[in-house]
Amino acid sequence: MGRSVSYLSNAETIIYFTIELGEYGENGQYDDFLAEMNWDDFKGNLNGTIKAKLKSYYSVEKKWDSNEVSIILENSLCEIGLSEYCGLFSLSVRAKDTDYQYSDSQYKLNLGKTHARKVENTLIKCLEDCGAEVLNRVGTFSNGTGVFTKKNEYLENNMPLGVPVK
Repeated sequence: MGRSVSYLSNAETIIYFTIELGEYGENGQYDDFLAEMNWDDFKGNLNGTIKAKLKSYYSVEKKWDSNEVSIILENSLCEIGLSEYCGLFSLSVRAKDTDYQYSDSQYKLNLGKTHARKVENTLIKCLEDCGAEVLNRVGTFSNGTGVFTKKNEYLENNMPLGVPVK
């Protein structure tokens, strides 16, 4: 059975993207050390960019949703997770489902879900600022493999007639 990149369970926002991390050395051979170094640099740059634009988020060390999704940032309402599978990446946001200062935890959960949906455009901008190419999930094959297209191409090709494309 096929599969695609994972994301946070119960995620409100899921952004798929690719990025060229330059994993090949000068001789054209795949270099594990270079790939790991570039991946760490990308995660650090992404964390810094997100924290600069969304001031309430702070870094999290070694927190996982599953074996494949690392939680990289969180605030009092939401968690942001990052995952990779075969060159396809996902950045996902979900509301925290824990007790907090509000007497009604459902109110806090709903506030978190709203926040998770509202930060999507900011996160897309952060990814683009870090050199990533944002993708749009078009569909899924019956074996579970996802089908993606570049976000800009999808918007251009699926605009109603008479609407100008920028």
